[in-house]
Amino acid sequence: MRRRNSYSYKNSYGGRYYRSSYHGYVRKKGNPIKIVLICIAFALIAFVGAATCAYYGVFGDEFRFGKEEQQSSQKTVDIIKNETEENKIISSQPEKEIEGKWEENVFIYGNQGFEIFNSDDAAQKEYAKTVSSVRKQLDKNINVYSIIVPSHSYYGLPEKYKNLGSDEKQSIDNITALLDKEIKTVDIRATLEQHKKEYIYFGTDNNWTALGAYYAYKEFCKTAELTPTALNSLESGKINGFKGSLHAATITEKNPDGSKILDQNPDTVTYYKTEGYCRLLEYGESEDREVPMIAEFASGANAYSAFIWGNNPYMKIQTQLHTDRKLCIIKDSFGNAFAPFTAADFDEIFIANPAYYDGNIIDYIKKNNYTDVLILNSSSTANTIKRIDEMKTIL
Repeated sequence: MRRRNSYSYKNSYGGRYYRSSYHGYVRKKGNPIKIVLICIAFALIAFVGAATCAYYGVFGDEFRFGKEEQQSSQKTVDIIKNETEENKIISSQPEKEIEGKWEENVFIYGNQGFEIFNSDDAAQKEYAKTVSSVRKQLDKNINVYSIIVPSHSYYGLPEKYKNLGSDEKQSIDNITALLDKEIKTVDIRATLEQHKKEYIYFGTDNNWTALGAYYAYKEFCKTAELTPTALNSLESGKINGFKGSLHAATITEKNPDGSKILDQNPDTVTYYKTEGYCRLLEYGESEDREVPMIAEFASGANAYSAFIWGNNPYMKIQTQLHTDRKLCIIKDSFGNAFAPFTAADFDEIFIANPAYYDGNIIDYIKKNNYTDVLILNSSSTANTIKRIDEMKTIL
């Protein structure tokens, strides 16, 4: 209505002024010939107007096209509509389901390799007992934390392949329930679940990425009452072409290149730099030496060793933060990507690998006045007697 009023539709063509003027003109002249001529003129004007309106589509397609053209137009519309509906049906159908397969001892799903988890009830009990012994040997004012890192299979494999191994969730729950109640458990499963579509595990290696470790670090900070450093505030670097332990496990005499799928889908190792003066005791050496925290030269199959130089007896990091807190980390390889983040929160971090460290870690913690101790291991380590025995030797 507003548009019609703006063009004076009612006043010009439908109002009283137009009607009274027209009839008054006829009554005034009264000449039949003129009336006929006027009628013809108005008819011609009306015809031209109607034709123009029809041409520009004012009155719709029925005036512009004949019946045949109109039917043809409707058929075109129907074809487009049908094609659209068909495409909707196709796009709503689920994609073809990916099938997994074994290559040697590695399960391949999509373009990634997976280590299948196997539990050991006796090992779980022994692991809980060993971790609990750390708590019992230290003063009550020292905080003791536990993190068990789930495998990539926990998040990366669909339900139909979960029965390939043991119940990993139940295994972690069992260990947690058996731990000394004064140990501060950091359950990272929920946060990793939230980020499972991100690049938090490698596809050619059994370890997690720095991003996965960072999400675990944030959960640790909540429990340890720390403010986690922002990831985007840290300088980062990348090492391309990483083909890790899972790819290596598929290499055989008959197949020296290993899995074709993993070979063609190498990983990228992204690392983040934190500040700290580091001393490293490398495996096979008798004395430690000063090194940068990240071994940026690491490459190829050893690219994961960029994190704290890989698996060695220990690395000691000293910062200038003056927090009055010192952290000792007892860990397997998953701790390598995790440890650098903690240099933003503690004055000193001592990182020990039980497989290579030959000292008594309890004595070291007491002697050097450490305030916090974190035992961080994968679910696989927590279910392997050999790894648990290695831990016992340093306690």
